[in-house]
Amino acid sequence: MDELRTALIVLGALFVGGLALWERRRAARRAGSATLKESAASIAPAPTMRRMEPSIDDFSAPGASDESDTLDVPIIHPMEPVRVDVSRESAVDVPSAARMETPPNPAPPEPPEPPEPLSIRWPPAHTERVLSLRVVPAAGEALSGRALRQALEAAGMLHGPQRIYHLVDATGHVLASAANLVRPGSFIPEEMDAQQYRGLSVFTILPGPRAATLMLEGLVRVARDIASRSGAVVQDEQGAPLDAEHLTQLRRSVQAYAEAGESPP
Repeated sequence: MDELRTALIVLGALFVGGLALWERRRAARRAGSATLKESAASIAPAPTMRRMEPSIDDFSAPGASDESDTLDVPIIHPMEPVRVDVSRESAVDVPSAARMETPPNPAPPEPPEPPEPLSIRWPPAHTERVLSLRVVPAAGEALSGRALRQALEAAGMLHGPQRIYHLVDATGHVLASAANLVRPGSFIPEEMDAQQYRGLSVFTILPGPRAATLMLEGLVRVARDIASRSGAVVQDEQGAPLDAEHLTQLRRSVQAYAEAGESPP
């Protein structure tokens, strides 16, 4: 009986000791788990913060939002060009774009003065001789006023005294003239383009500013120039074609006049 009691006491003591040891180990495990959680929390990333966008109110003066809900926007004026003056002694390297000044707007060129009108010197009323040629349509039709006006101007003739066209030298002396073949012989340049003409009387007056023979050659040259430009032909003063024979006769007549110093018969 005593042996049984002793065995029960020993078993009870072992049970109590084993239970105490088991509780101690359990408590140690809990403490280690808590330490690991704290260290993991210390190295975990910080929670994401929500980004707050700034607003106009953040930059307004204190109390401004209380007074008015409107925003006064300043007027932006054009930027004035910046001028940088750098002395030659300065060691600062200023870009060439900053050194250059805005060039002033160049003044518009003054319009050229119109040339003074040439004063045409018409021969005196009493003359010794008038050499005359005709410029008439080649096919007997009327001459176009526009073509005739352009031919006169291309030949260097100017509208002037007697309301007819004149070829003048540098001093204004008349070398040759062109009149309407139909009386009164005048031209109105502004109306010529709308009209038609039967022909021209191209003439020169002797004595003139040049020798008589030179005046004749100049007359023939300008008459042929006008005729070629307007589709016409040249005739003598009697209406005969100015061929080589008639031109030779006219030259001899003028040569005799020049040698005699008086009007030929």
